[in-house]
Amino acid sequence: MDNYSSRVAGLFAGGAAAEAAGIDPQNTEISTGTQLSLYVADGLVEVLEWAAEGQAADPPAAIWLALLRWYKNRYGAFPDGLPAAPDRWIDHYELYAGAVDDATKSGLEEPEMGLVRKPHGVDATGADALMRAAPLGMLPQMDAEWVTNMSHQIAVLTHAEWVTPTAYSLLVHHVLTGKTLLESVTEVLEWLKTTDDDVELAQLIRTGLGEGITAPSSAAQVLAAAIAAVADTLEEAVAPEQLYATAVTKAVNAEGHTQATPLVAGQLAGALLGNTAIGTPSRLTHYPMVEDAIDRWINLTT
Repeated sequence: MDNYSSRVAGLFAGGAAAEAAGIDPQNTEISTGTQLSLYVADGLVEVLEWAAEGQAADPPAAIWLALLRWYKNRYGAFPDGLPAAPDRWIDHYELYAGAVDDATKSGLEEPEMGLVRKPHGVDATGADALMRAAPLGMLPQMDAEWVTNMSHQIAVLTHAEWVTPTAYSLLVHHVLTGKTLLESVTEVLEWLKTTDDDVELAQLIRTGLGEGITAPSSAAQVLAAAIAAVADTLEEAVAPEQLYATAVTKAVNAEGHTQATPLVAGQLAGALLGNTAIGTPSRLTHYPMVEDAIDRWINLTT
C-alpha cells in the first residue's frame, strides 16, 4: 500500500475505532460520525465513477443525495417529498442508531437542499458537519481552493456554521499531501485570516496547542481539542500504535463531546501515521463497510 493509500486507510479506520471507543470502551458499533463520513465519501466516489464514464456530476448534489440515503438507512424512509436516490453498496449495511444532531435530521428534511446563500441549521451548534468533513479534503487531484469551496457547500446542507468543518477539511488536505501536523495547522490558520469568522476558531486552536481544551462541546472546541490531543502525543518517542492509542485516549479524557473529539483525533492520527498504526479494528460490527469504503476510494483516486 503506497503512502497516500495508507493514510486514507488510517484515517477511515482510525476514526471509526476512535469514535466507538469514545462512546464506550466496550462499544463495537460504527456510529454517526463515521456513518456520515462514509456516506460523504460515497457521494464523492459516485462523482468519480460518473467522471470515469465521461459524464459530469454536481458534487454537492451527489453528496446531498448520499446523505438522504443515509437518512433512509437510519430512519427507514426518505424524508417526505425528497428524491429517492437508488441504493448503492453502502446502503446494504445496517446502521447503528447513535446520537444525531437535531440540525442534521431537520436539515435533511428540508424541502430544498441547503445552499451557501440559504444555509440550513442557522442556530446549529453540534459537531455532525465537522465529523463528516474529512473526505472533502482527501481527493489528491484537488487543490486547497476546491477543498474550502466544496466543504463550505457541504456544511450548509445542515449546519450554517461552515468555517470549522471547512478548516478541518483543509487540515486533512494538507496532512495527506505529506505536511506535518503543525505545518498543516499553520496553513489552516493562514486560511482562517481570509474568512469573516476566524477569530474564535484560530484562538481556540492556539489555546489548545498551548494550554489544552477542557470539555469541548461546540464544533470549534472539538476540532481544537482533537488537534491538541494529536499534537501533544506526537512529541512522545513511542511506536506508532502507541501514538494512535494515546492520542485517542487524550481526546476521550478531554471529556465534553466524547464522540466527536476522539473521532477527529483518530482520523488525524490515522492520516498522519498510516494504517499500520491502526491495524484492522475487526471488533467493530459491520467493519467491512469501512473496508469497502477504503477500497473503493483508493481504486478511484490512485
